[in-house]
Amino acid sequence: MDSSVSAVSNAKRYIQRASEVARSERIPFSDRASSLHELKAEARRCRTPKQFRELLDRVHDFIPYKKFACSWGHPSRTIRFVFNHSFPPEFLRYYLSTGALWKSPLFREWLRTKKVLMWSDVVKRLKSQFDPEMVRRVKEAGVQYSLVGGFASRDRFVWLNAAMASEQAGRKHIRPFGSIVPSLVQASQRAYPRSLLTKRERAILERRAMGQITKQIAAAEGISERTVREHLQQIKKKLYTDDLVNAVVIAMKSGMLLSSMAKRTSSIVQ
Repeated sequence: MDSSVSAVSNAKRYIQRASEVARSERIPFSDRASSLHELKAEARRCRTPKQFRELLDRVHDFIPYKKFACSWGHPSRTIRFVFNHSFPPEFLRYYLSTGALWKSPLFREWLRTKKVLMWSDVVKRLKSQFDPEMVRRVKEAGVQYSLVGGFASRDRFVWLNAAMASEQAGRKHIRPFGSIVPSLVQASQRAYPRSLLTKRERAILERRAMGQITKQIAAAEGISERTVREHLQQIKKKLYTDDLVNAVVIAMKSGMLLSSMAKRTSSIVQ
């Protein structure tokens, strides 16, 4: 009997060692951020947009997300920045142009609890509060298993979204995601310390929203008409749209333009 027990024990140890070897072969330590400690150390070194994107590539080895996006600003309906790492642009365009963040039961639940949540779980619990069109859009974009978390206070929020491949993958990585979220929040703020739209871009977009044509904007801003057009193109790119009217709507819905601009929507010209 002793020999049979010993054989079973040896077999278990052999299987465990084989599993550890296979795992180490799949994720070479020299090539990947294989530990939370290493990820946090890299996050502390992050200072530039390039380094932040490289950090997200390392995070992918720790949390195999399909898509990643984040935004930050003030809870009082102001988004200062939007960062996209493979979320569908058309989804972000819809999300921003409808002001969906402020209407989202998920966002409100996160602000209340400050916990990492999975989108599909919150929808199950608060289904009646969700806009059916938003639910459809989320599923169409393939981000219904997004893990969300970040930082929130009375004056500022940083909202991180990591879309997982399945509900099972989401549940498996909720805790690891929560453990790296504080480091990602700090890294994002160091890499992107300024607002998405520059002061000049906001001024040009506000003038355009008030009905001023390119020539008038150029004269008022003391720049060439060509420069005005270049700024407008850059603004549309930053706001995930090819349409200037939509860019104005997105900027107003997100609070990037002055709230008084909402009263002048009828003055927008194409």
